[in-house]
Amino acid sequence: MKKKTAQAKKPPKKGQSFFLKEWWLFLFGLVILLRIPSLFEPFTYADEGIYLTLGQAIKKGLVLYRDIHDNKPPLLYLLAAITGSFSAYRLIYFLWSLGTIFVFNRLARLLFPQKPKAVILTTSLFAVLTSLPMFEGNIANAENFMLLPIMAGFYLIFRFLGTQRKKNKFSWTWFTAGFFFSLGVLFKVPAVFDFLAAILVCLLLLEIKNFKNIFLNLISSFAGFLIPLLGTFVFFGFKQALGFYLSAAFVQNLPYLSSWGSQQVSAGGFSSRFLIRVLAMGFLILALFFFRKRLSLALKVIIVWFVTSLFAALLSGRPYPHYLLEVLPSFALSFGLLFETKGKFLRVIPLVFLGFFIFVFYNFHFWYYPNLPYFKNFYQYVLRLKSKSDYLVFFNPQTDDLYQTADFIRSHTTADEKIFIWGTQPSIYALSGRLPVGRYTVSYHVFDFKGEAETLGALRFQPPRWLIVTGDEKRDFPQLDFFVAERYSLFKNFGRIKIFYLLPQSS
Repeated sequence: MKKKTAQAKKPPKKGQSFFLKEWWLFLFGLVILLRIPSLFEPFTYADEGIYLTLGQAIKKGLVLYRDIHDNKPPLLYLLAAITGSFSAYRLIYFLWSLGTIFVFNRLARLLFPQKPKAVILTTSLFAVLTSLPMFEGNIANAENFMLLPIMAGFYLIFRFLGTQRKKNKFSWTWFTAGFFFSLGVLFKVPAVFDFLAAILVCLLLLEIKNFKNIFLNLISSFAGFLIPLLGTFVFFGFKQALGFYLSAAFVQNLPYLSSWGSQQVSAGGFSSRFLIRVLAMGFLILALFFFRKRLSLALKVIIVWFVTSLFAALLSGRPYPHYLLEVLPSFALSFGLLFETKGKFLRVIPLVFLGFFIFVFYNFHFWYYPNLPYFKNFYQYVLRLKSKSDYLVFFNPQTDDLYQTADFIRSHTTADEKIFIWGTQPSIYALSGRLPVGRYTVSYHVFDFKGEAETLGALRFQPPRWLIVTGDEKRDFPQLDFFVAERYSLFKNFGRIKIFYLLPQSS
């Protein structure tokens, strides 16, 4: 008996022990190598250009949604306003991503206690996947920011459930968790499905003996969730912009989301694909309720979270890979099930998820950004194996033209003078420090949100001295073409970018 005890307490090998204790150092080094290139990218990505443009609009006193438009909730633009520049914005995102990985690690430890290898694998997988260009981990999009508050909310709820489940009172922990989920929604609305996942898991844990406790805690979390949202309603109400806010950030997103692939058969305004996904999600969650007593907390969280976040990622049917970032936490956590000792059949779940993930990626024709060429381009440039111009052209053939255009505008306009850009290069606004005439920063928003008449009206009322056509919008806007031909003269070209000057008699 003593011999067996001695064998059971046999210490791990020194090399293995060092890796299990210091594995985070290796992961940190890898993440740095993967994320450092994003700090040096040229600022050509359209979404980031929109965020920084709206951020500078906030700093100049414009009211979001009423005076300048985009279709996301306000936190992203507020963050862009605080940073004030592309470089600072990317740096904040870089630090934010490290915090996101840290919180994910804490959540993995909570779901896989006494399983360090599961924690190492899941954290490493999450850190690497969210850092790859394949999922646009190098771009500071809303999905990248909303992961941190979402996972903080999950962590607080499930840590509380594991330690203080018998307390029957209003819980500030659950209130704070709801607050974090609300912050996720204020970065991007689909985060509401992550909050739904947390609530569903709590209901799966519900028993008669702790019904009152769970009910009070859910009330606490809903209170924490609603207060930030209501705060934004009050703020924009005082700014006389509540209708614009509700329309842009919430209501307008419905037709915007359905505008892609609108040829699908629909019922009651919803596509058949959407209805099938709703039924599939509902059926699976209902099945979990029947078998809930046989499932561990980790398994409940992983399955429910994967299903709801995948539903949210596919909500629009649009093939933007950054939408899939929302699915990566639950997907990465599923690989912790490979270390299950009870119910070894659970080890097939991550493989099922992987197969389903690949199927979704190709079936929905998600855009693919190659990983190796991205890192090769940067490190060749750093090692002086590639010229700066070749390095910049990798991101966008128009990179030099965009910077030259921004420099031209900055030197030929006053700080408060507005310009107008027709196309999908809003980075020119942010790089030049100028704001647009009208509410829209890119041509596809003018079309998607039916803003043609409003845009033309703004241009006629306040014709800018300088009007830029970037040449990347293929859809026709004949009224704008006529307006430019009638009132403007071509002044200069930077590649395909045309800069027009307002004729004296038209001012």
